[in-house]
Amino acid sequence: MPSAPSTVNGAYLDAHNEERSTLGVAPLQWNLTLARSASDWSSKCTNHHSNGTLGPLGENLAAGTGAFSVSDAVRYWNLERGTYDPINPQPSHWTQVVWKETTDSGCSVYACPAGVIFPGYGIAQYHVCEYWPAGNVLGTLRSVATCTADCDR
Repeated sequence: MPSAPSTVNGAYLDAHNEERSTLGVAPLQWNLTLARSASDWSSKCTNHHSNGTLGPLGENLAAGTGAFSVSDAVRYWNLERGTYDPINPQPSHWTQVVWKETTDSGCSVYACPAGVIFPGYGIAQYHVCEYWPAGNVLGTLRSVATCTADCDR
């Protein structure tokens, strides 16, 4: 269910689409159903993936204490671009961000109580993004948009 994003949600979309645009990949659109799933999962404050309990979705998680913003979360995922090896591609947060076949995303952030995500630390900003269709499909990591149109030759 596509929908116009709020300011925070628009920040998620803008950060994703900025990275995708550097590789010539079509922008993601905001999906309210995915955002609701992300909100449901983030509010659980469990620092692990949903592992398909929300459906066949792609998923990225990030958490940080203090002012860990939307930009910080997506930047954290995008830093993995530097370790991507097209000869031996491995799934990562970044590969999901730039997955060519993924068209929709919805994200949420939840302020988890002190010590829940990071024992001994303060309140954690827990960011969850869901993606449709899911990326990071093993055996098809060439769907990562790291080359021009003639890379499929």
